[in-house]
Amino acid sequence: MATAGTTPLNVVSSFFSNLLGVRAAEVNFLICQFTAFFYSYLFRWFLNPRKVSPTTRHISQILLGVLLACISFGWGILHILVGAGVSFLMILTFDPKVVQYYVFVFSMLHLSYVHLYMQVRNAGVGNLDYIGPMMILTVKTSALAFGIHDGLTKDESKLNSLQRELVVRRYPGFLEYWSYIFCPQGLLVGPVCYFSSYMDFIRGKNFTRTVKDENGVERIVYEEPSSVRAVTIKSLFALFCGIVLVMLVPKVPIWGNMSDEVLNSPSVLYRLGYLLVSVEVAKSKYFFGWMWADAISNAAGLGFVGYDKKGRADWSGLQNVDVIGFQTATSLKSLIDSWNIRCTMWLKYVCYDRVPFQKRLLTFILSAFWHGFYPGYFATFISGSLLVSAAAKVRYAMRPYFLSSPQMKLFYDVLTWSCTYFSLAYIITPFTYLRLEPTLQFFNSYYWFLHILSVLVLLTFPSRSSSSGKPKITHKTDQNGFNVSDHSDHSQSNEATSIRDVVTETQRVNGRKGR
Repeated sequence: MATAGTTPLNVVSSFFSNLLGVRAAEVNFLICQFTAFFYSYLFRWFLNPRKVSPTTRHISQILLGVLLACISFGWGILHILVGAGVSFLMILTFDPKVVQYYVFVFSMLHLSYVHLYMQVRNAGVGNLDYIGPMMILTVKTSALAFGIHDGLTKDESKLNSLQRELVVRRYPGFLEYWSYIFCPQGLLVGPVCYFSSYMDFIRGKNFTRTVKDENGVERIVYEEPSSVRAVTIKSLFALFCGIVLVMLVPKVPIWGNMSDEVLNSPSVLYRLGYLLVSVEVAKSKYFFGWMWADAISNAAGLGFVGYDKKGRADWSGLQNVDVIGFQTATSLKSLIDSWNIRCTMWLKYVCYDRVPFQKRLLTFILSAFWHGFYPGYFATFISGSLLVSAAAKVRYAMRPYFLSSPQMKLFYDVLTWSCTYFSLAYIITPFTYLRLEPTLQFFNSYYWFLHILSVLVLLTFPSRSSSSGKPKITHKTDQNGFNVSDHSDHSQSNEATSIRDVVTETQRVNGRKGR
């Protein structure tokens, strides 16, 4: 099966790869993303939903999407066509009561075959081939099947908020479906725009809202805000991450944690420092790809969700990473919720909200299978499930004792931010090592201490369902209105998910003291 190196732009890619010192596949990626970026502006200006029909917009999306797929994947586009085509036939012909299971199983099996095929070929990952788009295709087709199942077989009152957001109440047309599959704005690295939102975008419904005049008469208005500010900020941040990726990642590679210099260093602080810095700069790869893709979507008019409190257009509807929320997260759960957001939504939609038991573990396992079959993936996701469960118990048992004052709570959240930051570096490193030997070597070098600590926590700390050893519930506040309850559902009471939220909350309380 051909890869990106045998595409029609092979000669041009080879020239620029030699000139810039990067791989030809990376040049292809840049060419395709720049093409999608400029096309998105042209698409919004000249193929605006107020000027042309949805059919015209669908055809335009399909044509460019197929062209970009041919350039990027070569003959690998056949996998996209087969996977999407079979899923489409299933959606149109199978009973909506069970279609979601058939499409989900088929798409996961097809993706698994591709993963194993590339793994047996020792192709590794990160080669910008068709594996990433196949992963996105699996998300799109299975989510569509579940949306149709919910829309055609369930009552609205029985759907949760996410299911109501993604529900699909009719079968997609031929052009609609293939436009959704080959949407050039998210073809290569996402972000995933789910079917109902994509149809609203094509028809321009994402820019319509209902208003009332002075007589109380409702009317629908079309307001299309500028996305220049959002696109500029995201593009500049992506550029910064690209510079970090090129300049710093080779100097502090994450594989350096396995070097003799680091492993044999007598300084624990040096080893920890190298680990944290190497993981930090390694993030630039994902920040670069996702933020740029988000900017491309915004340029086309995708991702608008309304206006913020300052009256500025909010273009966060398709963001795949909340950079500030991720970097300042005070728990592994909030950190995970801020990373690969659109696919995390899919995991919750097709697995977490639907399986009857072991929801967290099964969701992590599905995420591992979705990524591939390298041992490093399973090490990361199973370790993540273990650490998240342990962290939840620690938070449940310990957090109430730090709610007596803003200062104590700030101390607690800074401490949990530090622990979260190190825990991420500890469990994510094997994700990049892939194979079993370096994964075991890495965990051995740290004596598996976070795994052991997590198991001890799970065995000894009280759980929410346990009545023994639970601190007394007082549910009270001090004279400043600050929560000092000894125990409650901490996901609901004064819980900050990031350092940013902690600072805001502390300023609010201190301001109240001043009055």
